[in-house]
Amino acid sequence: MEFVLTLVVVLVVLAGLVTTALVLATRRAVRAVQGSRAVRHGRELSQLAGTAVAVVRNPARADRTAAALAARVTGASMTLHREVDAARRAGVHLGEVPDVLPRLVAEGSALSRALRAEVGAPSAHGPRLADAARAHLAAVGEVTAAVRASAALPAAHGSVSAEASRVAAGLQCYSDAYLELVERDRTA
Repeated sequence: MEFVLTLVVVLVVLAGLVTTALVLATRRAVRAVQGSRAVRHGRELSQLAGTAVAVVRNPARADRTAAALAARVTGASMTLHREVDAARRAGVHLGEVPDVLPRLVAEGSALSRALRAEVGAPSAHGPRLADAARAHLAAVGEVTAAVRASAALPAAHGSVSAEASRVAAGLQCYSDAYLELVERDRTA
């Protein structure tokens, strides 16, 4: 009887551990998915689609300039992310752009949200918001152009094949010098 009771307790403890591990893994996976850039961009695009529907449903009341600016701000942010990711994969020097990028994206998201809110219910803050969005677009455009210019630069050491040739020549010189030293020791 004690053996059966011990076995049941062990099975209950194991079931509890497995359940806890599954819950933690599920939470981690959900957080990773919710925090991913694809989900964030999908959410922004769906919100922009909702803005477009609001403009179409009630064109007399909607602020089309705010809707267009919201779409441009979101698009510029996505383009900048794409350019920075491509430059990182290529190993391009980006300077301080990776440090500034999260703040720039956060500012763009906030502007886009405010502009989308402005579409349905125009307020007195609309012109200031539009000016801030245009300034943001100019800044993002400058950063994107700088990233593209940096990505277009030739590599500092030339092409990979030139570097490989240089490395091979250096290794061959080392091998020749080593053989020469070994042969001197044999003849001496």
